[in-house]
Amino acid sequence: MARAERGPNGPARRAESGIGMSGTAAVGFDPLAEGFAASPYEQYEQLRDHDPVHRSELLQGWVVTRFEDVGRLLRDTSVSSDIHHATPNPLTIMELELLTEQPRASRTVVLMDDPDHARIRSLMAEPFRPREIEQLRERVTTRIDRAIDRLREQHGGGRAEIDLVGEFAYPLPVEIFSEMLGMPEEDSPRFRYWAQCVARMVDPIMSTAEREECTRGLDDMYAYLEEQVDRKRAHPNDDLLSALVHAEIDGERLSHEDLLAQLVTLYLAGHEPTASLIGAGTLALIREPDQLAHLRQDRDLLRNALSELLRFDGPNHFVRRITTRPTVVGNTDLPGGAVIYASPASANRDPRRWGDDADHVRVDRSDASQHLQFGAGVHACLGSHLARLQAEIAFTAILDRLAHLELAGTPDWGNRMFIRGLTALPIACSIRDRVA
Repeated sequence: MARAERGPNGPARRAESGIGMSGTAAVGFDPLAEGFAASPYEQYEQLRDHDPVHRSELLQGWVVTRFEDVGRLLRDTSVSSDIHHATPNPLTIMELELLTEQPRASRTVVLMDDPDHARIRSLMAEPFRPREIEQLRERVTTRIDRAIDRLREQHGGGRAEIDLVGEFAYPLPVEIFSEMLGMPEEDSPRFRYWAQCVARMVDPIMSTAEREECTRGLDDMYAYLEEQVDRKRAHPNDDLLSALVHAEIDGERLSHEDLLAQLVTLYLAGHEPTASLIGAGTLALIREPDQLAHLRQDRDLLRNALSELLRFDGPNHFVRRITTRPTVVGNTDLPGGAVIYASPASANRDPRRWGDDADHVRVDRSDASQHLQFGAGVHACLGSHLARLQAEIAFTAILDRLAHLELAGTPDWGNRMFIRGLTALPIACSIRDRVA
């Protein structure tokens, strides 16, 4: 299969077309198409309507887009997260070769099946339970207040133009998570770059140059974390990393290799969803000003509104699974070893589940919490409570302190397929002082 290389101005264009399984409509999935990064939802709609279990030659697998099918796949314990179960094809062969060169990458909990998955998850779970996360509220609030204070100091209290992603949403979650782990404050910029590398490595399609750069970043991240783990093992403190280093159940602890792999995963999970939700959620509210006004007037809606913003334009667009036996998805028979790309983002816009207003934000939508952004079943996101806490406090600060929000330019979206988010969101606003 031809590799999709990226040019200096973005991804090389490669069209893919196909005939829907019904034979009545030409439907394709092309994440490299013009406009896909800015809005993939038009393609998702076509796939849901005409070919909901679509064979993609580009991905050498099946793209699944309807809510019912995606939800069932995420909960199906017979469907694997381990690429070793896949029938060999050019993409899986290449990935297995890379895992041979970088075997530690396969130790992440998101690529494991039970019983290994359950064992690792149970050892990591305690610090991420709702009660423990709630204890971080004051610390997170202080950090977010300071970030808004810095914006006011830099731009003044009058009308200002800022990049909400670059100056607020993107650096903040890494800083918060690094503080939780007990990492030195001055190393946060390095972790932001490393988290970008990890997020990019998730995508199945990338250029050789990009993969080499991301691999170097990942190597540097592992080396740094190894030093920190050794330090916490010898001199534990009251921080998350010390807790994970010394976590124990029935005399069993995380191995050194497993711990490092989970820390890399946690940086990705603790950063990308929160940063993306703040950026994309703010953009969605600006574009639907009646909903922004509704939320400003009724703050009791905030938690529900966060669920709605995750449903409407959340960051997790695809989850890969592999069938371990013949499986029926929708009306399509898939063999064992089939690679499936299930799309929570498409499922969360499926009008069969959400009604005719699925493509609109409704901050009071009564069932918004049923979205699939944080997964479902045994692989439901371990860090979802932390992401919600950070987003709740961040949006409280935005509503309290960024008045008269307007777009001040064209939003810029990253070109990743699996984890989608804004790289820049130029806005105009008045930055208020702290609420007394």
